[in-house]
Amino acid sequence: MPMRSVGGDGQGRGVAPQREFPYGIDDPGWAARHGFGIPVERGSREQGVSASKEQQHLSDALFGIGRRELSTRTATGLVVQANSDGCLAEAQRVLYGDLGRWFRTEVTVNNLGAAAHRRVTQDPVYRAVLARWSRCVAPVQQADSPGELRGAWQRRARDLAPREATALQQRFAVTEARCVRRTDLARTGARLEKRHAAELRTEYADVIAEHRLLRDHGLRYAVRHGL
Repeated sequence: MPMRSVGGDGQGRGVAPQREFPYGIDDPGWAARHGFGIPVERGSREQGVSASKEQQHLSDALFGIGRRELSTRTATGLVVQANSDGCLAEAQRVLYGDLGRWFRTEVTVNNLGAAAHRRVTQDPVYRAVLARWSRCVAPVQQADSPGELRGAWQRRARDLAPREATALQQRFAVTEARCVRRTDLARTGARLEKRHAAELRTEYADVIAEHRLLRDHGLRYAVRHGL
């Protein structure tokens, strides 16, 4: 999946600027300041449990708690299911008229970007560049992909003090970024993604058109009723 670097600056000093690096961080300066953009957690366990319960209540109200009657398969092969009894489902039923059609087309269209990304990561051209990137980062940490490099940091950070975990994150992130630049990994991924995204838009043209019709229906309904 595409990687998004968000959250704290790794030192508990606020929020790092939100950036998306779908094929690895390509900005060494950003990496030096923010690492992967993953905050080093300091919250207590009790606070986490309390927040989790509140989030669950909100989730139940929004998404429902009944049997998951809605189901569709994305272009990546992932099966997505949802309840039809929550506040969100009721609002969509009112706006778009046919909840089943809206769910199917919305999920499909919203996941085309992930499908394009997946095709890129399976593309032989990208795989060849990724292998060069892996060899580049190997002196610092063995990793077959930027995602695996993050996983290696997270495993090692569990046993480190926050300051040490932050320093290690920044070191790994800078290594990732320098090797992305050196191998042209991010540019290769972006170039291939344009081609794969265009192919997917052609393959799913009917679904995209149906989704657009339902969306326009919802907009007209909202305007008529002052929503």
